[in-house]
Amino acid sequence: MRRLSLLSLSFSILLSSSLLPCILCGCSVEVSPKTETRLFTDSAGREVDIPIAISRVIPSGPYAQMILYTLCPEKLIGLSDPFTRVQKRFIEEAYYDLPIYGKFYGGGGSFNLEGIMKASPDIIIDMGEAKAGIAVDLDSLQSQIGIPIVFIEATIESMADAYETLGEILGVGQRASEMSGYIRGVMDFAEDARSQIPEGAKPSVLYSQGEYGNEVNGRGSVHSEVLDYVGAINAADMAGALASGGEEVSMEQIILWNPDIVILSPDSCYDEIYDNVLWSQVAAVKNMRVYEAPIGPYNWMDRPPSVQRVMGILWLGNLIYPEIYDFDIIEKTREYYRLFFRYELSQEDARGLMANSTFR
Repeated sequence: MRRLSLLSLSFSILLSSSLLPCILCGCSVEVSPKTETRLFTDSAGREVDIPIAISRVIPSGPYAQMILYTLCPEKLIGLSDPFTRVQKRFIEEAYYDLPIYGKFYGGGGSFNLEGIMKASPDIIIDMGEAKAGIAVDLDSLQSQIGIPIVFIEATIESMADAYETLGEILGVGQRASEMSGYIRGVMDFAEDARSQIPEGAKPSVLYSQGEYGNEVNGRGSVHSEVLDYVGAINAADMAGALASGGEEVSMEQIILWNPDIVILSPDSCYDEIYDNVLWSQVAAVKNMRVYEAPIGPYNWMDRPPSVQRVMGILWLGNLIYPEIYDFDIIEKTREYYRLFFRYELSQEDARGLMANSTFR
């Protein structure tokens, strides 16, 4: 992702001696004149002086926003992005109109520093994969606004740990433990399931997006990791790691890959693909094995590549390997929504989410 250029913003009018960060004394717990604090070492290796009691949190971007909403929405005092119409179906109405403060990374300079300083959060939380130079970036921003900022790694492998860390610093350990336990259970199940798949029985799967379905997520992309964890072969065999995903390729290349299964993102060409002359040459289309990834509040495959991918593993595993992922996917879906979004999903609504895949 393109990093926000801090030089593009003028901070001179925002700075004052009262906003400069405190000098850390090296103790594990400190007491300041205003509030009790402690030192916390974040995933970027930074020691940050954070309040012991935290009740006001602002996310640095949509990734952190999503995870914080599932864990402790009551602590959010602002958002990085407004909730979309699709997302609002699963989000409590009380959070629709929280102030929007923009994104630190990938926001094109949208992070509203003046608004954040006026809001006076206890902490700003950044989550996801570590970007190059993240420690320097966050240290610079923190020194300028005088608000503690921490980064917590939250890849699909470290997601359970991320919830536990958040639970500990935000004082919601019991709920975090329930979520981390659920995530570990799914990941352990998926690992065991992969060991049961005969090598010759793994289908090649293309996960793509875009108006014509030709923006693919190749091997090595964070956006295609659900395929890896389920135990499918990513048909998009492209050189190098495509962390950003959405690499546009020709239909000739897709025809050469000839995937057994195609998974399309929810904003792609599912409704037109069977009428497309070029796509008709692909095995997945010939065999009626094109599916659309469910969405709500977020795409179960990625975007953002966050905790909903745990549900994506259960869904895609059940779709591709029903004899191994042998469970009631409706009840699994309802369980996930109940835990992570405090949303009581009906059986009918669960079927609706998978209307273009499992229950088409």
